[in-house]
Amino acid sequence: MENMMRDVVKGARSRYGFEETLQRIKEKTEELGWTVIGEHDFRDNVGLKFAVLEVCNREFATKAVSKPENRWVSAMMPCKFSVIEMPDGIYVFGMNMGLFAGAVGRELGELLSEVARIDEKIVSSVL
Repeated sequence: MENMMRDVVKGARSRYGFEETLQRIKEKTEELGWTVIGEHDFRDNVGLKFAVLEVCNREFATKAVSKPENRWVSAMMPCKFSVIEMPDGIYVFGMNMGLFAGAVGRELGELLSEVARIDEKIVSSVL
């Protein structure tokens, strides 16, 4: 099970502190034409530095759910990035959209592949 989860979720160690990692992800998201539609700070609830950013692009979202047979993908929306402090640094985690792209039909797969490329660009802003 743990190996499967490593495939489904991708993670990377940020070279920045917690606050700067969050800020860089937000800036890169907007630079790429996406929007941060939610930010959840769990520091008080969890007792460690932990936040989740929800990002979306209206055009991508509309294409993803426009066909009834693809509406199941709405359960994976919006895209989420968690930023969390671990003993050895700050990490960013997100869904491996490229993995899902390879498992679905051509049209939706192409869209998810593009989302995967955008996700990589967002995460690369803190590497």
